[in-house]
Amino acid sequence: MNIQDAYEANFYREILKQRRSWYLVACILFVVSGLSRQPLPLQAGVFTLVIAIVPDLYFRYALRHLLVRQRVDRKKLFLGEQVTLTMSIENRKWLPLPWVQMDNTISPPLVVLKQAETRLQVAPRETFTSSWLLWSYQRVTQRFTMSAYVRGCHIFGPLKLRCSDPLGWLERELLLPASEEVVVYPLIAPLESLGLPSKFLMGDYIGPRQLLEDPLWFAGIRAYQPGDDLRRIDWKATARIGELCSRIYESTTRRQLLLLLDTRAYSPQLQGPDSALQEFCISMAASLAMWGLEEGYKVGLLANCALATPSHALSSVVNTDQEGDAGTAGMSNAVDYSVPGVSVPFGLNYEQAEDLLTMLACLIPDQHMPMEYVLENGYEMFARGTTILLISATQTLSEDTLELLQEQQRHECAVHLVLVGEPEERRELPGIEDFSCYYPGGKEKWHEVTHAINDAQGTLVGRSAVHLQLD
Repeated sequence: MNIQDAYEANFYREILKQRRSWYLVACILFVVSGLSRQPLPLQAGVFTLVIAIVPDLYFRYALRHLLVRQRVDRKKLFLGEQVTLTMSIENRKWLPLPWVQMDNTISPPLVVLKQAETRLQVAPRETFTSSWLLWSYQRVTQRFTMSAYVRGCHIFGPLKLRCSDPLGWLERELLLPASEEVVVYPLIAPLESLGLPSKFLMGDYIGPRQLLEDPLWFAGIRAYQPGDDLRRIDWKATARIGELCSRIYESTTRRQLLLLLDTRAYSPQLQGPDSALQEFCISMAASLAMWGLEEGYKVGLLANCALATPSHALSSVVNTDQEGDAGTAGMSNAVDYSVPGVSVPFGLNYEQAEDLLTMLACLIPDQHMPMEYVLENGYEMFARGTTILLISATQTLSEDTLELLQEQQRHECAVHLVLVGEPEERRELPGIEDFSCYYPGGKEKWHEVTHAINDAQGTLVGRSAVHLQLD
């Protein structure tokens, strides 16, 4: 038992001690009734005893034998999609509960939708509060629908239960470590909607399907496409997924796309990090990663920021009879931050897409390190012939980073830059003319893209119609 639990135990013990006077009054009334042989003191004594026993009974036992659950219908979402949170509480004892309140904390908060509200009228909420009446051995359930407009790892919990007696005299609360997790992927949009040009003067386009493949090196599966050889069909995967799937083999001419994500972005007006540009860079990296996988690249990632992961194992079902302390329950939604510098090895399959999106969803862009350190420490990913694509804010691009990328060019790597920011922020750095540079725009472009979710949500989350040739 920690200090907080010991303090609460002493506090509750003092409350019960203060109520001993009611029992004393009841005993006096019973004695007076016995000596005077009058029914009125007896009735008053019974009434006083009821007032003494009922609040004490609920104070001691109301929060026992309760089973609390919370679940979400989807663990991973794309930006703008909806998730339903189901919260239920079950009373597993004979004592009915006239009033039970449950508070659920969500960090970071999500947008809650109600049937009577439109999308423009909703607002983020950090805490849900529900009040119920529970009869003996009854279970009640409530559902909340939320829209995911914030990238990241969202944790539901801990839960705070409050309960009172029928008279409303004594109230007691309990903190439960019931937690759920929802990962919201960054915005994935067609490349042209993100501000990249629809035509690139970078040579003739080479299709994603290679002419020479090694059938001994299995790389993964993908959805069946018209024209695929029947020998490519993976019948086990088809039976498991429910739709035709084709095998992907390693190409004899391997194509690798390495994404370098620099999340440093500074706002002179805010005198601090520019969150809009940071999210723009992360969304750009996610969109380019999905495009690269569709085009047949083996995609890898190096980022210079930290990664957030839950500190504790999450449990969506909690019994109030289980032993635990308030300190542990209060920390059930805590997250750990990794050392800045995140990497995802090269891959080309469905699992690679999920790994990349999950990693990008959980990035903490404010905790970062210089991009040069990432380039120096991730040297094993710079194989000869790799296509390197740097996504960075224009104002934070350094000469040291360009020098290291020039060195990779000399090792037969193709290097391209996607620089996010306003046109007036562009700088003429030494050697930048050696690279193919793209300037998709700044915060205005990012706000334009995010606002388009409400108007055309289905067109933003999906595949890109732009064919880039980066080799």
